[in-house]
Amino acid sequence: QTLRALFQYKPQNIDELMINAGDLIFVDPTQQSDASEGWVIGTSHRTGCRGFLPENYTQKAHESDTWVKHREYVFETASRSFTKTEKESNVKLNGEAHNLSMSRSVTNILSLQNAALRRGVLVMRHGERVDQVFGKSWLQQCLTADGKYYRADLNFPSSLPRQKDSMKQLECDPPLSCCGIFQSRLIGEALLDQEVTVSYVYSSPALGCVQTAQHVLQGLKLNQKVRIRVEPGLFEWTKWEASRAIPNFMTMAELLEASYDIDTSYRGNFPLSSLVPSESYEDYASPSPPFFVFPAVPGVILIVGHGSSLAPLTRALTRLPSRASRDFAQTVHKIPSLGMCFCEEQKEENKWQMVNPPVKTLTHGANAAFNWRNTIMED
Repeated sequence: QTLRALFQYKPQNIDELMINAGDLIFVDPTQQSDASEGWVIGTSHRTGCRGFLPENYTQKAHESDTWVKHREYVFETASRSFTKTEKESNVKLNGEAHNLSMSRSVTNILSLQNAALRRGVLVMRHGERVDQVFGKSWLQQCLTADGKYYRADLNFPSSLPRQKDSMKQLECDPPLSCCGIFQSRLIGEALLDQEVTVSYVYSSPALGCVQTAQHVLQGLKLNQKVRIRVEPGLFEWTKWEASRAIPNFMTMAELLEASYDIDTSYRGNFPLSSLVPSESYEDYASPSPPFFVFPAVPGVILIVGHGSSLAPLTRALTRLPSRASRDFAQTVHKIPSLGMCFCEEQKEENKWQMVNPPVKTLTHGANAAFNWRNTIMED
């Protein structure tokens, strides 16, 4: 049964569904036993989220109201700084030629045009990485004298993905810890429980982000069905790389060999060569021309990036100005592993709105290293 919302309803409790006038709500009459009188349990066609809503805010929809005309979304995004040669050349993206701009930014990365269907955008920081637990020298702690990897702590991954040149490249592009893998899968399972439909996944080229996307998809039971689109433009503000060289990210071939579900047909909108060390905040946050094109299918677009990804992407999408660099840094430092923001489209008002993410926050405490000999046996 399909209902049409007559009025907007803003949830008062975590298990309630946000609806706007005109929304289509799918209701299964056989699943209403948990609903109180005057309430129904429904799934929003617009967001894919499920929850309780007041029945008197809706009416039965005509069958023709549920017909969908498929078309394409065009998302505006940004461009990192390019060389003169790259600026003057036309690059073919998604089957069309575009002239690349000299400016680079994530602050306009998802401005919408030609929208036929409303949808959600979930922006997420990667899960816990080994360097966050064991420090920048984490690799030195788990290499034998002859350079072989071993698991020095149970929170180290059981193995490391192979890289053609050197394992030491992973020191600047660290993988998830075992807890980070568990966290990511837990988020995916929670999204599945909430019946969130993820249609597309975009990831920073950083290994920890690709792994996060992989394990979220596994929790959603979408691995092999939805593939990860690796987008270099989603890499974090390079000033925080402490003037070092940009990491040698794993190639598509290496990621595939390591069994990551990568969309090999996708071509990133930002060439890796556009990533330069210690870029200015202005280069990172300045506006740019449109590039991303997504098919217009219902569901959520998942973007896995860094702590620096959440504010620029969501503030630009909701038409808020970018923060000053000092405020931006303070905000990013407060974002935990797998911190997330969720935007949903308000079609009638021609804008996007920040709302509560479809799943709850993941909070956990620190667990220090334990040496029984030094603790239990000491005098």
